[in-house]
Amino acid sequence: MKKLLLVVLGIALTSTLVFAQAVAPTAAVTPAATDITTITGTVIDNACAGAHGADIAEFVKTHPKSCALMPACVASGYSIFADGKLSKFDKASTAKIEEFLKKEDSKTMVVVTVKKVGEELSLVTIENQK
Repeated sequence: MKKLLLVVLGIALTSTLVFAQAVAPTAAVTPAATDITTITGTVIDNACAGAHGADIAEFVKTHPKSCALMPACVASGYSIFADGKLSKFDKASTAKIEEFLKKEDSKTMVVVTVKKVGEELSLVTIENQK
């Protein structure tokens, strides 16, 4: 009888561990982390965006690309202003945006494909608005 009880407890414990391992990885996947979207707007550095927060909608219309490429502005990172909202890019996206802005034919008015990660955007692609 004791052997039977030990066998049943062993099976119950083993099946619990197997079930817990099978469920845990799928619970970690969140749809929000994999959502990719396209945004049409204007890229601005975070230093200038912070300094002109009250009038950002008007300021982005005249903010020159040369300012966004100044060392202090690049170091502050970038955001995109679209649909009345300012959304920040993550640190990894800064180098990609800087590289894009250094191209002679690039503009700050862009179309970006991004992945939302938490409160920040992760750049997938960037091109001039047409």
